[in-house]
Amino acid sequence: MKKAIIAVFLLTVNVMAASVTGRWSGQFRVDGGDHDVPQLLILKQDGNKLTGSGGPNETEQYPIENGKVNGDRVQFEITTGEWKFTYDVKADGATMKGNLELKSVNDRRTALVSLTKAR
Repeated sequence: MKKAIIAVFLLTVNVMAASVTGRWSGQFRVDGGDHDVPQLLILKQDGNKLTGSGGPNETEQYPIENGKVNGDRVQFEITTGEWKFTYDVKADGATMKGNLELKSVNDRRTALVSLTKAR
C-alpha cells in the first residue's frame, strides 16, 4: 500500500512539474485541406491557468483566452477577426498534438495541430 501511495505521489509531482510555458511552433491542416498553416504560440502557465498569445508568426499574435492546463491536456481559444480557434491538445514533453476547431458565423472546420517547443 505504501508503495502505491508513493508511486501516485511521484507521478503527480512529475505531471505538475511539467510546464508548457515557452515558445511553441508548428502547423495545422484543416480537414480536407491541401496545405499546412503555420503556428507560433507564446505561452505562460501559472498553475493550471494559461495565458499568452498565438498566431501564424511573430508579428501577427492574438491573446490566449480561456486557457487552462489539466495534467497533460492543454485547452485555450484564440479569436482572430471573425474566426475563433479552439485548441484541445495533449502535451508530451517537447511536443503538443491534438484537435483544433475553427468557427466563424458562417463556417465551422476542424484540424489536427502539431507543435514543438523551441529550445
